[in-house]
Amino acid sequence: MLVTAATMALGLLTGILVARTLGPDGRGALAAVLTTTQLLGWLFGMGCGKAVTYALSRDPAAGGRLLSTWTLMLIPVSAAAIAAGLFLLPTLLAAQPADTLGLARLYLPIIALALLSELMLGLLLGDQDFRTFNALNFIQPAGVAVAYLALWAAGRFTVESAVAAQAAMSALVLVAATARILRRHGIGRPDPALGRRTAWYALRTHGDVVGGVVTQRLDLLVIPAYLSAAQVGLYALATSLSWLIVSLSGALASVVMPAATRRGRSGRELVLASLQATFLVGGVLGGGLFVFADIAIHIVYGPAFAASALPLRLLLPGAVLYAAASILLNGLYAENRPFTATMAHLLGMAATMAGLLLFLRDGGILAAAAVSTVAYALVFLTAAALYRRATGLPWRAFLPDPPLLLSMPRRLLGRPLQAGAGGE
Repeated sequence: MLVTAATMALGLLTGILVARTLGPDGRGALAAVLTTTQLLGWLFGMGCGKAVTYALSRDPAAGGRLLSTWTLMLIPVSAAAIAAGLFLLPTLLAAQPADTLGLARLYLPIIALALLSELMLGLLLGDQDFRTFNALNFIQPAGVAVAYLALWAAGRFTVESAVAAQAAMSALVLVAATARILRRHGIGRPDPALGRRTAWYALRTHGDVVGGVVTQRLDLLVIPAYLSAAQVGLYALATSLSWLIVSLSGALASVVMPAATRRGRSGRELVLASLQATFLVGGVLGGGLFVFADIAIHIVYGPAFAASALPLRLLLPGAVLYAAASILLNGLYAENRPFTATMAHLLGMAATMAGLLLFLRDGGILAAAAVSTVAYALVFLTAAALYRRATGLPWRAFLPDPPLLLSMPRRLLGRPLQAGAGGE
């Protein structure tokens, strides 16, 4: 959580710099380029990060074979993702200027780096190497912030230079993560049988990944096709601020899955304690931002972004619920229920798509914010019901247990128990 808070501070710094220097139009263009490529990377990622995390958590000796096997598997997937991006970009960025479309095309090869980075970070989580995982997740925004400041000081801060800085830091993090994995595991012989087993797990998680991406980011993906760059910029600011709640209060989600997997049945109390801590942190942060949204946006980003306050308030309740849902969904992964986890996000995806189709054109960014919050709430309610059904726990087990909350950091960092069996 401390690392996530520091990362959020860096994101706030770069967000202010982008808003003050580039204005709503520039922020909208930058969001359109980065978000489109990021979404394509997630959609074509095949769930490889979750699959290798689960496999390595169960078998710590499989790292080298997972690395070589999945690297070979991701090469054709990366090529397909880039080709799909070239085909889809004219439609996805239909309302944007020609130079924004051209820049997005140049940025598309970063999809390959994103897919390989997902693999490497998944292996780090499977190793329970949480310190390196956190360090790399901090280095990327820190490097971007330093690059943005240097470009601004030199008078060369533009949408194009900002995109180049993002690409450079993505490559640096991939190199660092790969070096760490190679030192720990080396390069093993590709293992087709292991590839088939983990690919089946990955495919069962991929519906959850795709549904999650659509639920989280479909609004930002669709809005550039209907609204002006200025409206995209206003909404991008509201979503980025609301996502601070998800990032910080849901910081435990990435740790919960590998830690609970290695503990087996005893990992369930860790999942529930993480859920309760997430609600506590999210409620405090979200409530404060809800009250002071107008003042904070005016002081930090300037009066040009004042219209972002109401969409932000609409997004905040859903952001807290979505952060909590991420804990429960990772708990389902630890129970070897990846397909069950998919159901929650598929329902959220359906609600998002239907809501945007019905209300976006007439309701604009306020409709997009309301639709997103409803979808986030649906994901949480479904995830809670599915986790209870998968574990057989009573509803009272979901209620706060202060002693367990206080002991959670020790439980996360202590010696794990042997993982249990079972699954779908």
